[in-house]
Amino acid sequence: MGKTIRKRKKAIRVVLPEALVEQMDKLVKEDRFTSRAEIIRYGVRLAIMLEKGRLHQRAEDYAYQEVVAGLQRGMGVSGH
Repeated sequence: MGKTIRKRKKAIRVVLPEALVEQMDKLVKEDRFTSRAEIIRYGVRLAIMLEKGRLHQRAEDYAYQEVVAGLQRGMGVSGH
């Protein structure tokens, strides 16, 4: 069997406005996330990617891949 890699984690206390917590709970209820903690981890990763400029590059890469996939499917891009 393979060796399990454990990621070190550190608990932090976060205080948020009630309205924000309600929105988080709505996302969990809609099965968009599994927990509040998952939403917070997602948000932190997103903030770090924005600060490092990686999010913009990933969006460009995704858009390029979608165009290429569309062309391969024969959809093309209609101009006029």
